[in-house]
Amino acid sequence: MASLDPKVTARRKVVIIGGGMAGISAAHRLTTAGWTDAKIVEARDRPGGRIWTQRSGPNIIELGANWIHGSEGNPIYKLATDHNLLKNSARFQKFDPRYRLRGDTFLPGGQVIDRKIVQEFLNMYEEVIEECISFYLKKRRPQHPDESVGNYLEQEFPRRLGLSNDSDDVKRLKMALFKQHLKQETFAIGCHNMKEVRLQNVGEHVSFAGGNINLPDGYDTVLDVLLRDIPSHCMLYNKQVKCVLWDQVIADKSGAECHSQHAISVVCEDGEIFEADHVIVTVPLGVLKKHASTFFQPPLPEKKLGSITRMGFGVVDKVFLEFEKPFWEAGSPGFQLVCKEDDTDPTCPKEWYKKLYIFYVDPKAPNTVFAWLSGEEALYMEALAEEEVAHTIVQVLRRFTGNDGIPLPRGLVTSRWGSDPLTCGSYSFMAVGANGEDIDTIAEPLYSQHTREPVVQFAGEATHRQYHSTVHAAYLSGQREADRLIHLYKS
Repeated sequence: MASLDPKVTARRKVVIIGGGMAGISAAHRLTTAGWTDAKIVEARDRPGGRIWTQRSGPNIIELGANWIHGSEGNPIYKLATDHNLLKNSARFQKFDPRYRLRGDTFLPGGQVIDRKIVQEFLNMYEEVIEECISFYLKKRRPQHPDESVGNYLEQEFPRRLGLSNDSDDVKRLKMALFKQHLKQETFAIGCHNMKEVRLQNVGEHVSFAGGNINLPDGYDTVLDVLLRDIPSHCMLYNKQVKCVLWDQVIADKSGAECHSQHAISVVCEDGEIFEADHVIVTVPLGVLKKHASTFFQPPLPEKKLGSITRMGFGVVDKVFLEFEKPFWEAGSPGFQLVCKEDDTDPTCPKEWYKKLYIFYVDPKAPNTVFAWLSGEEALYMEALAEEEVAHTIVQVLRRFTGNDGIPLPRGLVTSRWGSDPLTCGSYSFMAVGANGEDIDTIAEPLYSQHTREPVVQFAGEATHRQYHSTVHAAYLSGQREADRLIHLYKS
Protein backbone atom coordinates (compact mmCIF):
# COMPACT_ATOMS: atom_id res chain seq x y z
CA MET A 1 0.00 0.00 0.00
CA ALA A 2 1.25 3.48 -0.86
CA SER A 3 2.77 5.54 1.96
CA LEU A 4 1.09 8.79 2.90
CA ASP A 5 2.57 12.10 4.03
CA PRO A 6 1.36 12.62 7.64
CA LYS A 7 1.13 16.37 6.95
CA VAL A 8 -1.38 15.65 4.19
CA THR A 9 -3.52 13.16 6.09
CA ALA A 10 -3.71 15.43 9.13
CA ARG A 11 -4.83 18.34 6.97
CA ARG A 12 -7.24 16.56 4.61
CA LYS A 13 -10.59 15.76 6.16
CA VAL A 14 -12.66 12.80 4.95
CA VAL A 15 -16.29 12.24 5.97
CA ILE A 16 -17.88 8.88 5.17
CA ILE A 17 -21.67 8.92 5.11
CA GLY A 18 -23.00 5.56 6.29
CA GLY A 19 -21.56 2.98 8.66
CA GLY A 20 -22.49 -0.17 6.76
CA MET A 21 -19.93 -2.50 5.24
CA ALA A 22 -18.89 -0.05 2.51
CA GLY A 23 -18.34 2.80 4.94
CA ILE A 24 -16.51 0.66 7.47
CA SER A 25 -14.35 -0.85 4.73
CA ALA A 26 -13.38 2.61 3.45
CA ALA A 27 -12.61 3.89 6.95
CA HIS A 28 -10.58 0.78 7.75
CA ARG A 29 -8.53 1.14 4.58
CA LEU A 30 -7.83 4.83 5.20
CA THR A 31 -7.03 4.34 8.88
CA THR A 32 -4.61 1.47 8.31
CA ALA A 33 -2.92 3.56 5.57
CA GLY A 34 -2.23 6.27 8.15
CA TRP A 35 -5.12 8.68 7.53
CA THR A 36 -5.77 10.58 10.76
CA ASP A 37 -8.89 12.60 9.97
CA ALA A 38 -11.47 10.24 8.53
CA LYS A 39 -14.78 9.83 10.30
CA ILE A 40 -18.02 7.92 9.69
CA VAL A 41 -21.37 9.61 10.28
CA GLU A 42 -24.05 6.96 10.74
CA ALA A 43 -27.77 7.62 11.14
CA ARG A 44 -28.45 4.52 13.23
CA ASP A 45 -27.32 3.74 16.75
CA ARG A 46 -25.33 0.74 15.52
CA PRO A 47 -22.83 -0.11 12.78
CA GLY A 48 -23.52 -2.49 9.93
CA GLY A 49 -26.39 -1.01 7.93
CA ARG A 50 -27.94 -3.94 6.10
CA ILE A 51 -25.82 -6.33 8.15
CA TRP A 52 -28.00 -6.65 11.23
CA THR A 53 -27.37 -9.50 13.64
CA GLN A 54 -29.71 -9.91 16.61
CA ARG A 55 -29.12 -12.07 19.67
CA SER A 56 -31.67 -13.42 22.13
CA GLY A 57 -30.51 -16.00 24.61
CA PRO A 58 -28.84 -18.79 22.63
CA ASN A 59 -30.36 -17.64 19.35
CA ILE A 60 -28.59 -15.59 16.69
CA ILE A 61 -30.64 -14.34 13.75
CA GLU A 62 -29.66 -12.32 10.71
CA LEU A 63 -32.24 -9.71 9.77
CA GLY A 64 -30.00 -8.53 6.96
CA ALA A 65 -27.15 -10.22 5.12
CA ASN A 66 -27.34 -13.96 5.63
CA TRP A 67 -24.44 -15.70 3.90
CA ILE A 68 -20.95 -15.31 2.58
CA HIS A 69 -21.64 -15.94 -1.11
CA GLY A 70 -18.82 -18.23 -2.19
CA SER A 71 -15.44 -19.12 -0.74
CA GLU A 72 -13.11 -19.11 -3.75
CA GLY A 73 -11.78 -15.57 -4.04
CA ASN A 74 -14.37 -13.95 -1.79
CA PRO A 75 -12.67 -11.33 0.44
CA ILE A 76 -15.32 -11.73 3.16
CA TYR A 77 -14.59 -15.46 3.32
CA LYS A 78 -10.88 -14.66 3.58
CA LEU A 79 -11.54 -12.23 6.43
CA ALA A 80 -13.59 -14.90 8.19
CA THR A 81 -10.96 -17.62 7.81
CA ASP A 82 -8.02 -15.32 8.61
CA HIS A 83 -9.70 -14.38 11.90
CA ASN A 84 -11.03 -17.85 12.73
CA LEU A 85 -14.69 -16.82 12.51
CA LEU A 86 -15.92 -20.15 11.10
CA LYS A 87 -14.60 -22.39 13.89
CA ASN A 88 -17.94 -23.00 15.66
CA SER A 89 -18.82 -26.25 13.87
CA ALA A 90 -22.08 -26.73 15.80
CA ARG A 91 -23.51 -23.58 14.25
CA PHE A 92 -21.73 -23.72 10.90
CA GLN A 93 -23.84 -24.20 7.77
CA LYS A 94 -22.93 -24.37 4.10
CA PHE A 95 -25.21 -24.76 1.11
CA ASP A 96 -23.66 -26.22 -1.99
CA PRO A 97 -24.55 -25.16 -5.53
CA ARG A 98 -27.66 -23.09 -5.90
CA TYR A 99 -30.05 -25.48 -7.63
CA ARG A 100 -29.89 -28.49 -5.33
CA LEU A 101 -32.58 -30.10 -3.22
CA ARG A 102 -32.89 -28.75 0.33
CA GLY A 103 -35.25 -30.74 2.50
CA ASP A 104 -38.77 -31.83 1.64
CA THR A 105 -40.97 -30.13 -0.94
CA PHE A 106 -44.63 -29.99 0.13
CA LEU A 107 -47.83 -29.70 -1.84
CA PRO A 108 -50.98 -28.67 0.05
CA GLY A 109 -52.29 -31.47 2.25
CA GLY A 110 -48.89 -32.78 3.32
CA GLN A 111 -47.99 -34.51 0.05
CA VAL A 112 -44.22 -34.58 -0.37
CA ILE A 113 -43.03 -34.44 -3.98
CA ASP A 114 -40.71 -37.31 -4.91
CA ARG A 115 -37.13 -36.10 -4.58
CA LYS A 116 -36.18 -37.65 -7.90
CA ILE A 117 -38.79 -35.49 -9.64
CA VAL A 118 -37.61 -32.38 -7.80
CA GLN A 119 -33.98 -33.00 -8.75
CA GLU A 120 -34.91 -33.63 -12.38
CA PHE A 121 -36.76 -30.34 -12.38
CA LEU A 122 -33.81 -28.53 -10.79
CA ASN A 123 -31.44 -29.88 -13.44
CA MET A 124 -33.65 -28.60 -16.27
CA TYR A 125 -34.27 -25.30 -14.51
CA GLU A 126 -30.56 -24.72 -14.00
CA GLU A 127 -29.97 -25.27 -17.72
CA VAL A 128 -32.48 -22.54 -18.57
CA ILE A 129 -30.96 -20.18 -15.99
CA GLU A 130 -27.54 -20.78 -17.55
CA GLU A 131 -29.08 -19.88 -20.91
CA CYS A 132 -30.16 -16.54 -19.42
CA ILE A 133 -26.66 -15.87 -18.14
CA SER A 134 -25.15 -16.77 -21.51
CA PHE A 135 -26.82 -13.80 -23.22
CA TYR A 136 -24.26 -11.55 -21.57
CA LEU A 137 -21.29 -13.92 -21.43
CA LYS A 138 -21.57 -15.00 -25.08
CA LYS A 139 -22.75 -11.59 -26.31
CA ARG A 140 -26.01 -13.08 -27.58
CA ARG A 141 -28.83 -10.68 -28.30
CA PRO A 142 -32.43 -11.40 -27.29
CA GLN A 143 -35.18 -10.71 -29.80
CA HIS A 144 -36.01 -7.49 -27.95
CA PRO A 145 -33.22 -5.42 -26.33
CA ASP A 146 -35.27 -4.97 -23.14
CA GLU A 147 -36.42 -8.58 -22.91
CA SER A 148 -36.80 -9.69 -19.29
CA VAL A 149 -35.54 -12.80 -17.56
CA GLY A 150 -39.11 -13.58 -16.51
CA ASN A 151 -40.47 -13.54 -20.06
CA TYR A 152 -37.62 -15.71 -21.31
CA LEU A 153 -38.03 -18.27 -18.51
CA GLU A 154 -41.79 -18.44 -19.00
CA GLN A 155 -41.30 -19.22 -22.68
CA GLU A 156 -38.24 -21.46 -22.58
CA PHE A 157 -38.91 -23.73 -19.60
CA PRO A 158 -42.39 -24.91 -20.73
CA ARG A 159 -40.96 -25.48 -24.23
CA ARG A 160 -38.24 -27.76 -22.90
CA LEU A 161 -40.60 -29.49 -20.50
CA GLY A 162 -42.97 -30.17 -23.38
CA LEU A 163 -40.19 -32.02 -25.24
CA SER A 164 -39.53 -34.34 -22.29
CA ASN A 165 -40.85 -37.88 -21.94
CA ASP A 166 -42.53 -37.12 -18.61
CA SER A 167 -46.13 -38.09 -18.00
CA ASP A 168 -48.73 -35.33 -17.88
CA ASP A 169 -48.91 -35.61 -14.08
CA VAL A 170 -45.15 -35.19 -13.72
CA LYS A 171 -45.16 -32.27 -16.15
CA ARG A 172 -47.82 -30.57 -14.03
CA LEU A 173 -45.69 -31.09 -10.92
CA LYS A 174 -42.64 -29.66 -12.63
CA MET A 175 -44.59 -26.64 -13.84
CA ALA A 176 -45.73 -26.04 -10.25
CA LEU A 177 -42.09 -26.31 -9.15
CA PHE A 178 -41.14 -23.86 -11.89
CA LYS A 179 -43.61 -21.26 -10.64
CA GLN A 180 -42.33 -21.76 -7.10
CA HIS A 181 -38.76 -21.18 -8.26
CA LEU A 182 -39.70 -17.98 -10.04
CA LYS A 183 -40.69 -16.71 -6.59
CA GLN A 184 -37.38 -17.94 -5.16
CA GLU A 185 -35.46 -16.07 -7.86
CA THR A 186 -37.04 -12.81 -6.73
CA PHE A 187 -35.39 -12.97 -3.32
CA ALA A 188 -32.06 -14.00 -4.85
CA ILE A 189 -32.18 -11.11 -7.33
CA GLY A 190 -33.95 -8.57 -5.11
CA CYS A 191 -36.97 -7.80 -7.31
CA HIS A 192 -40.75 -8.10 -7.14
CA ASN A 193 -41.12 -10.10 -10.33
CA MET A 194 -38.55 -11.60 -12.70
CA LYS A 195 -40.12 -9.59 -15.51
CA GLU A 196 -38.41 -6.57 -13.94
CA VAL A 197 -34.93 -8.05 -14.58
CA ARG A 198 -33.11 -7.41 -17.86
CA LEU A 199 -32.12 -10.58 -19.73
CA GLN A 200 -29.25 -9.02 -21.69
CA ASN A 201 -27.28 -8.07 -18.57
CA VAL A 202 -28.26 -10.50 -15.83
CA GLY A 203 -25.11 -12.51 -16.59
CA GLU A 204 -22.93 -9.52 -15.81
CA HIS A 205 -23.24 -10.41 -12.11
CA VAL A 206 -20.37 -12.72 -11.13
CA SER A 207 -20.67 -15.36 -8.39
CA PHE A 208 -17.80 -16.89 -6.45
CA ALA A 209 -17.64 -20.67 -6.36
CA GLY A 210 -17.88 -22.51 -3.06
CA GLY A 211 -21.53 -22.29 -2.02
CA ASN A 212 -23.24 -20.10 0.57
CA ILE A 213 -21.65 -20.08 4.02
CA ASN A 214 -23.07 -18.74 7.26
CA LEU A 215 -21.05 -17.05 9.99
CA PRO A 216 -21.63 -19.31 13.01
CA ASP A 217 -21.39 -16.54 15.60
CA GLY A 218 -23.13 -13.85 13.56
CA TYR A 219 -22.39 -11.81 10.45
CA ASP A 220 -21.45 -8.86 12.64
CA THR A 221 -18.30 -10.72 13.72
CA VAL A 222 -16.80 -9.67 10.36
CA LEU A 223 -17.65 -6.04 11.16
CA ASP A 224 -15.96 -6.42 14.55
CA VAL A 225 -12.71 -7.45 12.85
CA LEU A 226 -12.67 -4.21 10.86
CA LEU A 227 -13.99 -1.93 13.61
CA ARG A 228 -11.25 -2.85 16.05
CA ASP A 229 -8.76 -0.98 13.81
CA ILE A 230 -10.92 2.14 13.55
CA PRO A 231 -10.64 4.56 16.52
CA SER A 232 -13.96 4.76 18.35
CA HIS A 233 -14.04 8.56 18.07
CA CYS A 234 -14.15 8.16 14.29
CA MET A 235 -17.58 6.44 14.46
CA LEU A 236 -20.38 8.94 15.06
CA TYR A 237 -23.84 7.41 15.58
CA ASN A 238 -27.33 8.93 15.45
CA LYS A 239 -26.14 11.41 12.85
CA GLN A 240 -28.55 11.42 9.93
CA VAL A 241 -27.29 13.51 7.05
CA LYS A 242 -29.71 16.01 5.51
CA CYS A 243 -27.64 17.23 2.57
CA VAL A 244 -24.16 17.53 1.14
CA LEU A 245 -23.00 20.96 -0.01
CA TRP A 246 -20.05 20.30 -2.30
CA ASP A 247 -17.57 22.28 -4.39
CA GLN A 248 -18.31 25.44 -2.45
CA VAL A 249 -16.95 28.84 -3.37
CA ILE A 250 -16.40 31.59 -0.77
CA ALA A 251 -15.32 35.21 -0.98
CA ASP A 252 -11.94 36.28 0.38
CA LYS A 253 -11.42 39.59 2.21
CA SER A 254 -11.19 41.48 -1.05
CA GLY A 255 -14.55 40.12 -2.16
CA ALA A 256 -13.04 37.91 -4.86
CA GLU A 257 -14.36 34.37 -5.16
CA CYS A 258 -12.02 31.58 -4.09
CA HIS A 259 -12.29 27.87 -3.45
CA SER A 260 -13.17 26.89 0.12
CA GLN A 261 -10.34 25.36 2.17
CA HIS A 262 -12.69 22.46 2.89
CA ALA A 263 -14.83 22.17 -0.20
CA ILE A 264 -17.71 20.23 1.35
CA SER A 265 -20.19 20.74 4.17
CA VAL A 266 -22.08 17.68 5.40
CA VAL A 267 -25.23 19.00 7.05
CA CYS A 268 -26.96 16.72 9.57
CA GLU A 269 -30.62 16.71 10.54
CA ASP A 270 -29.71 17.86 14.07
CA GLY A 271 -28.01 20.96 12.65
CA GLU A 272 -24.42 19.86 13.12
CA ILE A 273 -22.18 20.51 10.12
CA PHE A 274 -19.01 18.60 9.26
CA GLU A 275 -16.50 20.26 6.95
CA ALA A 276 -14.54 17.98 4.64
CA ASP A 277 -12.21 17.89 1.67
CA HIS A 278 -13.65 14.58 0.52
CA VAL A 279 -16.93 12.78 1.19
CA ILE A 280 -17.58 9.10 0.51
CA VAL A 281 -21.33 8.49 0.20
CA THR A 282 -22.30 4.90 1.02
CA VAL A 283 -26.06 5.21 1.52
CA PRO A 284 -28.17 2.48 -0.17
CA LEU A 285 -29.36 2.97 -3.73
CA GLY A 286 -32.94 3.10 -2.40
CA VAL A 287 -32.09 6.25 -0.46
CA LEU A 288 -30.47 7.81 -3.51
CA LYS A 289 -33.55 6.97 -5.57
CA LYS A 290 -35.77 8.77 -3.09
CA HIS A 291 -33.58 11.72 -2.10
CA ALA A 292 -30.88 12.24 -4.75
CA SER A 293 -32.54 15.38 -6.13
CA THR A 294 -32.35 17.16 -2.76
CA PHE A 295 -29.44 15.39 -1.03
CA PHE A 296 -26.72 17.17 -3.02
CA GLN A 297 -26.11 20.86 -3.74
CA PRO A 298 -25.19 21.52 -6.51
CA PRO A 299 -27.48 18.75 -7.82
CA LEU A 300 -26.09 15.53 -9.24
CA PRO A 301 -25.43 15.46 -13.00
CA GLU A 302 -28.40 14.33 -15.08
CA LYS A 303 -26.45 11.32 -16.32
CA LYS A 304 -25.94 10.05 -12.77
CA LEU A 305 -29.56 10.74 -11.83
CA GLY A 306 -30.69 8.77 -14.87
CA SER A 307 -28.59 5.76 -13.89
CA ILE A 308 -29.90 5.89 -10.31
CA THR A 309 -33.44 5.88 -11.71
CA ARG A 310 -32.86 2.99 -14.15
CA MET A 311 -31.18 0.55 -11.74
CA GLY A 312 -33.49 -1.69 -9.75
CA PHE A 313 -33.69 -1.75 -5.96
CA GLY A 314 -36.21 -4.13 -4.44
CA VAL A 315 -37.58 -5.23 -1.08
CA VAL A 316 -36.56 -8.57 0.41
CA ASP A 317 -37.60 -9.40 3.97
CA LYS A 318 -37.20 -12.30 6.37
CA VAL A 319 -39.69 -13.59 8.91
CA PHE A 320 -38.34 -15.61 11.86
CA LEU A 321 -40.66 -17.88 13.85
CA GLU A 322 -39.39 -19.40 17.09
CA PHE A 323 -41.24 -22.45 18.45
CA GLU A 324 -41.11 -24.26 21.78
CA LYS A 325 -39.74 -27.24 19.91
CA PRO A 326 -39.20 -28.05 16.21
CA PHE A 327 -42.09 -29.50 14.23
CA TRP A 328 -39.74 -30.28 11.35
CA GLU A 329 -37.48 -33.29 10.87
CA ALA A 330 -34.28 -33.25 12.92
CA GLY A 331 -31.28 -32.23 10.84
CA SER A 332 -33.41 -30.77 8.06
CA PRO A 333 -31.95 -27.65 6.37
CA GLY A 334 -35.49 -26.49 5.66
CA PHE A 335 -38.42 -27.21 3.38
CA GLN A 336 -40.21 -25.77 0.38
CA LEU A 337 -43.87 -25.08 -0.38
CA VAL A 338 -45.30 -25.57 -3.87
CA CYS A 339 -48.78 -24.36 -4.73
CA LYS A 340 -51.01 -26.17 -7.15
CA GLU A 341 -50.76 -24.61 -10.58
CA ASP A 342 -54.10 -22.81 -10.41
CA ASP A 343 -53.34 -21.23 -7.02
CA THR A 344 -49.74 -20.11 -7.43
CA ASP A 345 -49.43 -16.37 -7.70
CA PRO A 346 -50.74 -13.60 -5.46
CA THR A 347 -53.41 -11.58 -7.27
CA CYS A 348 -52.76 -8.59 -5.01
CA PRO A 349 -50.39 -7.70 -2.14
CA LYS A 350 -53.08 -8.75 0.39
CA GLU A 351 -52.34 -12.33 -0.70
CA TRP A 352 -48.75 -11.85 0.47
CA TYR A 353 -48.67 -15.35 2.01
CA LYS A 354 -48.77 -16.87 -1.49
CA LYS A 355 -45.26 -15.49 -2.02
CA LEU A 356 -43.95 -17.77 0.76
CA TYR A 357 -41.97 -20.50 -0.94
CA ILE A 358 -39.09 -21.69 1.23
CA PHE A 359 -38.33 -22.02 4.94
CA TYR A 360 -34.80 -22.37 6.25
CA VAL A 361 -33.58 -23.85 9.51
CA ASP A 362 -30.53 -22.00 10.82
CA PRO A 363 -28.30 -23.84 13.35
CA LYS A 364 -27.68 -20.48 15.03
CA ALA A 365 -31.33 -20.56 16.18
CA PRO A 366 -32.25 -24.25 16.43
CA ASN A 367 -35.95 -23.89 17.31
CA THR A 368 -36.48 -21.26 14.65
CA VAL A 369 -37.45 -21.33 10.98
CA PHE A 370 -37.32 -18.32 8.74
CA ALA A 371 -38.99 -17.51 5.46
CA TRP A 372 -38.12 -15.06 2.71
CA LEU A 373 -40.61 -12.65 1.23
CA SER A 374 -39.96 -10.23 -1.62
CA GLY A 375 -41.47 -7.42 -3.63
CA GLU A 376 -44.84 -5.77 -3.08
CA GLU A 377 -45.95 -8.66 -0.86
CA ALA A 378 -43.02 -8.05 1.48
CA LEU A 379 -43.85 -4.36 1.67
CA TYR A 380 -47.48 -5.21 2.47
CA MET A 381 -46.42 -7.64 5.19
CA GLU A 382 -44.23 -4.97 6.81
CA ALA A 383 -47.33 -2.95 7.72
CA LEU A 384 -49.13 -5.86 9.42
CA ALA A 385 -49.18 -6.58 13.14
CA GLU A 386 -46.82 -9.36 14.19
CA GLU A 387 -49.73 -11.39 15.54
CA GLU A 388 -51.42 -11.39 12.13
CA VAL A 389 -48.18 -12.36 10.38
CA ALA A 390 -47.61 -15.24 12.80
CA HIS A 391 -51.19 -16.51 12.56
CA THR A 392 -51.21 -16.36 8.75
CA ILE A 393 -47.89 -18.17 8.35
CA VAL A 394 -48.87 -20.92 10.77
CA GLN A 395 -52.07 -21.44 8.77
CA VAL A 396 -49.95 -21.80 5.63
CA LEU A 397 -47.62 -24.26 7.34
CA ARG A 398 -50.52 -26.37 8.61
CA ARG A 399 -52.12 -26.40 5.16
CA PHE A 400 -48.98 -27.54 3.35
CA THR A 401 -47.51 -29.96 5.88
CA GLY A 402 -50.87 -31.50 6.78
CA ASN A 403 -49.91 -31.03 10.43
CA ASP A 404 -52.80 -29.25 12.17
CA GLY A 405 -50.89 -29.46 15.44
CA ILE A 406 -48.32 -26.84 14.54
CA PRO A 407 -48.73 -24.24 17.30
CA LEU A 408 -48.40 -20.51 17.10
CA PRO A 409 -44.78 -19.48 17.58
CA ARG A 410 -43.63 -18.19 20.94
CA GLY A 411 -41.70 -15.44 19.18
CA LEU A 412 -41.69 -13.69 15.81
CA VAL A 413 -39.24 -11.20 14.34
CA THR A 414 -39.47 -9.60 10.90
CA SER A 415 -37.23 -7.30 8.95
CA ARG A 416 -38.80 -4.21 7.39
CA TRP A 417 -36.25 -2.97 4.89
CA GLY A 418 -38.79 -1.48 2.49
CA SER A 419 -40.35 0.90 5.01
CA ASP A 420 -37.01 1.67 6.69
CA PRO A 421 -36.24 5.28 5.66
CA LEU A 422 -32.51 4.60 5.94
CA THR A 423 -32.59 1.86 3.30
CA CYS A 424 -35.86 2.17 1.30
CA GLY A 425 -35.36 -1.43 0.20
CA SER A 426 -32.87 -4.26 0.37
CA TYR A 427 -30.43 -4.53 -2.54
CA SER A 428 -29.89 -3.64 -6.16
CA PHE A 429 -30.52 -5.54 -9.38
CA MET A 430 -30.14 -5.01 -13.13
CA ALA A 431 -33.59 -3.79 -14.10
CA VAL A 432 -35.10 -3.75 -17.57
CA GLY A 433 -33.73 -0.60 -19.20
CA ALA A 434 -30.48 -0.60 -17.17
CA ASN A 435 -27.03 -1.98 -17.93
CA GLY A 436 -23.60 -2.25 -16.37
CA GLU A 437 -22.65 1.24 -17.49
CA ASP A 438 -25.31 2.59 -15.15
CA ILE A 439 -23.49 1.02 -12.20
CA ASP A 440 -20.22 2.60 -13.35
CA THR A 441 -21.98 5.97 -13.67
CA ILE A 442 -23.40 5.74 -10.14
CA ALA A 443 -19.90 4.90 -8.86
CA GLU A 444 -18.21 7.80 -10.71
CA PRO A 445 -16.97 10.52 -8.31
CA LEU A 446 -17.95 14.17 -8.54
CA TYR A 447 -14.89 16.33 -9.23
CA SER A 448 -14.20 19.85 -8.06
CA GLN A 449 -14.40 22.41 -10.83
CA HIS A 450 -11.59 24.28 -9.07
CA THR A 451 -9.05 21.61 -8.10
CA ARG A 452 -10.15 18.71 -10.37
CA GLU A 453 -9.89 16.43 -7.35
CA PRO A 454 -12.62 13.89 -6.52
CA VAL A 455 -14.65 15.56 -3.78
CA VAL A 456 -17.78 13.38 -3.59
CA GLN A 457 -17.25 9.65 -4.02
CA PHE A 458 -19.74 6.80 -4.03
CA ALA A 459 -19.46 3.30 -2.56
CA GLY A 460 -21.87 0.53 -1.64
CA GLU A 461 -23.05 -2.74 -3.15
CA ALA A 462 -24.94 -0.94 -5.95
CA THR A 463 -21.69 0.66 -7.17
CA HIS A 464 -19.88 -2.59 -7.98
CA ARG A 465 -20.53 -3.79 -11.52
CA GLN A 466 -19.58 -7.45 -11.06
CA TYR A 467 -20.79 -8.20 -7.54
CA HIS A 468 -23.68 -5.79 -6.89
CA SER A 469 -26.22 -6.88 -4.24
CA THR A 470 -23.63 -8.58 -2.02
CA VAL A 471 -21.64 -7.80 1.12
CA HIS A 472 -18.38 -8.40 -0.72
CA ALA A 473 -19.44 -5.78 -3.28
CA ALA A 474 -19.91 -3.25 -0.48
CA TYR A 475 -16.56 -4.22 1.07
CA LEU A 476 -14.63 -3.95 -2.20
CA SER A 477 -16.30 -0.67 -3.19
CA GLY A 478 -15.29 0.90 0.12
CA GLN A 479 -11.70 -0.15 -0.46
CA ARG A 480 -11.86 1.17 -4.03
CA GLU A 481 -12.84 4.67 -2.90
CA ALA A 482 -10.31 4.72 -0.06
CA ASP A 483 -7.61 3.66 -2.52
CA ARG A 484 -8.65 6.49 -4.83
CA LEU A 485 -7.73 8.98 -2.09
CA ILE A 486 -4.62 7.09 -1.03
CA HIS A 487 -3.39 7.16 -4.64
CA LEU A 488 -4.19 10.87 -4.90
CA TYR A 489 -2.09 11.76 -1.87
CA LYS A 490 0.61 9.10 -1.89
CA SER A 491 4.17 10.34 -1.35
